[in-house]
Amino acid sequence: MNETPGPDTTRPRSRGAIPTGAVPKGAVAISRRRALAVIGSTVAGIVLLDACGSAAVSAPGGWMRADVDPSTLSPDQPVPVRFAGAVGGATVAGSAWLVRRSAGELVAFDPRCTHARCAYDWTDQASFACLCHKGFFRVDGSVISGPPPRPLDRFGVRETGGQIELEVPADFSTPRPAA
Repeated sequence: MNETPGPDTTRPRSRGAIPTGAVPKGAVAISRRRALAVIGSTVAGIVLLDACGSAAVSAPGGWMRADVDPSTLSPDQPVPVRFAGAVGGATVAGSAWLVRRSAGELVAFDPRCTHARCAYDWTDQASFACLCHKGFFRVDGSVISGPPPRPLDRFGVRETGGQIELEVPADFSTPRPAA
């Protein structure tokens, strides 16, 4: 007479253990050590990505007067402009890159590279260059090459009464110096 063996009662089962054969078909069982390694590396990756900077969403800010005479701006020639004022209860001082496009539109670029938040400069080769990690941008802020994940961030800009004002986010900080 052939008897089917019953459950193994000689070894205690750990709480929450999945009995052999209970893994769904097509699924791969992994060890606890492997699961913890996967979770740990995922968390570390999220932390590293966050540290690289994400300025896609900025805190609400305020309008500040830029230190520039609008009549001195030449088409497609970026000019660094300084600003200072109070935003969200804090005093903020810094600079931005201002460009009057050929069509007359004013564009103000955040002075921090979108890769690692370093400062960048306008070059003789008619491009913005971030020397921290060799990121290059066109006059419209689009990425030419290097590690920047997206175009340069922009500040709101308006021209009223012969003056230019920039909308600076409340969380603005001076960029890291270029390497």
